[in-house]
Amino acid sequence: MTRRSSAPLVGALIVSILGAGVTRSMVLKQRHELDLARNSAATANADLSKVNSFALGLLLGGLRGPLVMALWTSSENQKTDRDLEDFDTKVELIRLLQPEFDTVHLFQIWNKAYNISVQMANVPNKYTTILDALAYGFSVDRERPDNINILAAIGGLYFDKFGGASEKAYFSSRLRSETMAPVDRIRVTFTAADRDKVIREARLAGGNTFQLGTFEADDEGTHLYLSLPKPVGEALKARLNDPAVTFETKAVAAGERRDSAGRPTQHEVVLDAQNNVLPQYLHPREGVTATGDAADGSSMPYLVEFQPYPYGVSPYAFAFNYYKRCEWLQQHRNARHAQLSDRVIASRSAMSLEKWAEEEWYAAVRAEIDLAGRAQPSEESDLLTVTPDLILDAGLPTGPLFDQTVFRFNNASRLCERAAAEYELHIHDYAEDELTYRSHVLDLNARAQLTAGDALYLQAMHSTGDVRKDLARRASDKYGIAANLYARQLFRYYMDDTDVAKILPQDVRNLKRMDVDNPTRLRDDELAPALARMRALYRAANYDLSNGVDFKEIDAYVLRAYARMRNLSLVR
Repeated sequence: MTRRSSAPLVGALIVSILGAGVTRSMVLKQRHELDLARNSAATANADLSKVNSFALGLLLGGLRGPLVMALWTSSENQKTDRDLEDFDTKVELIRLLQPEFDTVHLFQIWNKAYNISVQMANVPNKYTTILDALAYGFSVDRERPDNINILAAIGGLYFDKFGGASEKAYFSSRLRSETMAPVDRIRVTFTAADRDKVIREARLAGGNTFQLGTFEADDEGTHLYLSLPKPVGEALKARLNDPAVTFETKAVAAGERRDSAGRPTQHEVVLDAQNNVLPQYLHPREGVTATGDAADGSSMPYLVEFQPYPYGVSPYAFAFNYYKRCEWLQQHRNARHAQLSDRVIASRSAMSLEKWAEEEWYAAVRAEIDLAGRAQPSEESDLLTVTPDLILDAGLPTGPLFDQTVFRFNNASRLCERAAAEYELHIHDYAEDELTYRSHVLDLNARAQLTAGDALYLQAMHSTGDVRKDLARRASDKYGIAANLYARQLFRYYMDDTDVAKILPQDVRNLKRMDVDNPTRLRDDELAPALARMRALYRAANYDLSNGVDFKEIDAYVLRAYARMRNLSLVR
C-alpha cells in the first residue's frame, strides 16, 4: 500500500479517535448531570454505595461479567452457610455492576427480606434486615425512578413483611413509632413485683406493644424500666402517682439511623410534629409541577389523603401509596411489571386499604378489651366475642387509650368505605374479577357500619342527656345496618343449597338463594329469625361444614351488633 493510499485511512482513524473522545466527554457530562439530579451520591452512608455504577463498569471493562458471576456464586454460598460477614458488600457490588437488570434487584430485595431475615436470631434483627431490603429498593428507585418493578417490590415489603408476617405485632408497632417525629423520652423505673400494674397503666396511658418491652435496671433483676415517649410517660405518671415508681426525662437528639456499615437501624421519619407527612416526601421531581399524585414524581403523594397520623404510619398505608403509584404508571405510562399481571397490580391498592382497615379495627377492639380490663383472646377471630355485652354505664376509663380507641374505630370505618370504593373501581376496569372481589366489597360495607357504630357507642358511654340520646340513636342505626348486611352476606355465601328451605321463610314467595340480596323479596325484619334458624342448624351439626369457622366469625359480628342494640334501646 502506498503512502498516498494510506492517508485517507489514517485521517479516518484520527477523526474516529477525536469523535470518540468528544462523545465520551459528552456522555460523562450527561451522566454527571443525571447523577446530580438524582442525588445519587447521597443514597447511603456507606462508601461503596457512592461508587458510580457507570464509572465502575468502565473501570472494569470486560472483567465485569466474570466478577459478577464470582460475586453471585460467593454470596449465595455464604447465604447457604449462614456466613453473612461481608454478604451485604457483595450484594451491593452486584447491584452496582448490574444496575440495568430489574430481575436482579427484585431477587436481591426478596433475598434480603425473606432468606436473610429468617436467619436472624431475634425479632429486632429480623426487623432491621427487612429495613435493609427496603433501603436496597430505595437505592434502586433513586437511580431508576418510576420503575414499576421496584415500586411494587417496595410496596410488597410493607404489605407482606411489615404488615403480614407472623411477627407483625412487633413489626407494625415499631414501624409506626419510628415514622413519627422524634420526641424526648421518659425512663420509668419500678420493681419487678409492680410490672403487671405498670404495664397495664402504661397501656391505658397510650403506650403501644413495641413501647412496652421491659428491661432490667439492675444486675439482680429486682428493678425494671420502660423507655416511653414523653407524652405517654407523663400520662403514666399522672395515672400511677406512686412514689415507688421513678420517672427520668431523657432528651433525644436527632440520631443517626444507620450503623457503621451503612445498614439502617430504624425506619426514616415520615411525619412532622403535627403528624402530617413531611414536605420532602411530597415535593415533585425537579422541573415538574405538583399534581398530588404519581404524575409529579413525588415519593408519597397518596399518604396525604389520610393524614394526620396520630399513631404513626401503618405499613399498609405505605403499601397503598406504592401500589397506587404502580397503578398510575400502568394507566398513564403503559408500564408493565416483569412478573405480575396488570390485574394483580391494579388490585393491590384496594387490598392494602382493606388490610389497613382490618389492622385499625383489630387494634381498636384490643384497646377496648384493655379498657374493659378483660383478657385478650389468643385468636384474632375471637376478638369481637369479648366485649359485646359492655353496657353504656360500664365506666371505661377515659384518657389516651380511650381516645385512641374511638379514633381507630372511626378510622377503620373511613378506610372500609375507601377500600370498597377502590374495589369498585377495580371491578369496573376488570369485570372478570367481579366474583373474586364482590364479597370483599360486601364485607367492607358492613364493617364500615359496624366500626362506626362502635365509635359512637364508646362516645355515648361518656355522654349524658340529649347528647347521649343522639349518639345512642345513631349507633343503633349503624349497628342495625351492619347486622342486616352481614346477615345477607351469610345467606349468600354460607347457606348450603340443601338448607335454603329450612332457613328462609317459606310462603308464596318461594324464596331462593338469589333473593337474599333483595330487600323487597327478603325483608329486613325477616333476617334475624332466618339467621337464628341457620345458626341453630349449624350449631346442631357442631359447625361441621367446610366454611364453619368463617360462618362463626361473621356471625359474631352480627351478635355483637344485636347485643349493643339491646343496650342502646334502654337509653331514654
